[in-house]
This record gives sequence, structure tokens and C-alpha cells, in this order.
Amino acid sequence: MKKARFFQSLFVFTLRRTHLLVFLNGFVLAVILYFYVEDNYESKLFGALAENVKLAVQNDTAHIADREEAVLIKSLQLVYNLEKSRALIFSNHVVDSWKSNFIQPLSFDLMTGQRACGGFSMVLARLLKELNVEVRIPQMQVGNTSGGHILVEAKTKNGWVVLDPSFNLSFRKPDGKLASFQFVHNNWASFTHTLPSDYNRDYKYEGVRYTNWEKIPIIMPAMKTCVAFAIGKEETAVFSLRSVLLEKFSVLLRFTLALYLALLISTVRYIFRRNMRMHALDPIHLFPKTRLTAKAV
Repeated sequence: MKKARFFQSLFVFTLRRTHLLVFLNGFVLAVILYFYVEDNYESKLFGALAENVKLAVQNDTAHIADREEAVLIKSLQLVYNLEKSRALIFSNHVVDSWKSNFIQPLSFDLMTGQRACGGFSMVLARLLKELNVEVRIPQMQVGNTSGGHILVEAKTKNGWVVLDPSFNLSFRKPDGKLASFQFVHNNWASFTHTLPSDYNRDYKYEGVRYTNWEKIPIIMPAMKTCVAFAIGKEETAVFSLRSVLLEKFSVLLRFTLALYLALLISTVRYIFRRNMRMHALDPIHLFPKTRLTAKAV
């Protein structure tokens, strides 16, 4: 009887574990579907914005002869106008939700404009990426505060140039070409008279960093070591982690797909092994009442 009860308990445990694995597979598939829908929606939004920029460039080539610069300037203007107006609309009501606080999707930034310079810059960077422009997101030093203001840098045929979507601001060198952060830093005094009236004068381009490697103790320094090993110390110094995470739902989708693949393989292996074990068990041990009934007859 003890042996029969053992086999019965094993059968019930195995059945419950199988149900749990099937539930987990279904749950992860639902999450994958959610991330896919959100990623597709976000891509459509920025695709539409990119088409608007392309049309604006085509209709305004007389003012900006360099098409590459025209794409940057038109994108900067579009994001500023969108985000500034929406930030004003939502200024009296903070949209606070699990999605906006935890995932912080760019669709939220695009809709509300509530994350100030960080949201403005992420939206501009995502739009430029949609237009096949390589970007990175620098964090300006403001006084003794690192990361006091967030900007966008775009890579052009003349090197990296800096854009500030919070103030619809770009800088030009004496030759008329867009300027880099370093150029603005070195010549800040010559640019102060060109700043818009609402510009925060504390933003003096004093210094810059591209990733806060101390934000999460142990994890971020370890990540920096891995990145430095992969691309070198010089590239790591200008590596922007935020630019990698611009398409958050796409990143989450790929991660969840990898997780599901591992879970699916584990489930298939478990079910196969379970069937092999169950096949090896004597059915009479699993159902002792059948054996007793047979003997009584």
C-alpha cells in the first residue's frame, strides 16, 4: 500500500507540474503578444513622424541645402513643437501609471511631454533612428551635477553634432556647419547671445557623460567592464546605453522570446521524460483498487 501511495503521489505531483508549465508557456506567449503589439504601434507612430520629416525636407530644400542637416533640423523642430504643446496641455495633470513609471515607453513621452528634457531627447533620438541616423544621448554636466540636462547627438558626415530638443536649439560653426558638443563647450561665450529667451542659463556645456555607470551598484560597473572588454575603453567612454534602449518594446520582445524558447525546450524535455517515467510504472501500482477488485472476482 505504501508503494502504491507513493506512485499515486508522484503521478499527482507530475500532473500538477505539467499544468504549471503549460500555464507559464501560455502566460509568456501572452506577454510576447503584448510586447509585439506595443512595439508595432510605437514603430507606426515614429514611422509616420519620419514621413512628415521627409516631406518637410523635400518642400524646404531652398533654406537648408545640405539634406543631411535638413533632416536633423526638421526633426528637431517637429519634436520641439509636438512636445512643447503637449507638455503645456498636460502640465496641470501628472499621468501616473504602472506602464509610464516602470516601462516608460516613448509613446508616453510622445503623448504627454511630461518627462522634460529626458523625454524630449528620447523622442528626438527615436525619430532620428527611424530616419537611419546614428544617435547617442549625452548627459550634460550642470554645475556639480552630472546628467543635469539631456541632449541628443547625431552622427553626420562631418562628425557628431549636438541638438537640444527642449529649446529647439542647435549651434553652428563659423563655416555654417552644425557644431559638436565639444565645439560648443570650447566656444560657449560666443553662443550665449544666440540662446532663446526661455533658455536655462545654467546649461553651459561644462562637461558630458554618455552613461551613468554608477546608477546601479555592482551591476552597472560589471556591465561597463564587459562593454569595455568588447569595444575598448575609448568607445566605452562615449557609449550611450539609452540609445540602445530607444526601442524598449523591441528589446523586451526579443528578451521574452529568448526566455520563451528556453521555457519551451524545458517543457518539452520535462513532458518527454515524464512520459518515459510513467510508461515504466506499473498501472496496477497507480490504481490499487483495480487489483483488489480483480482478486475479489
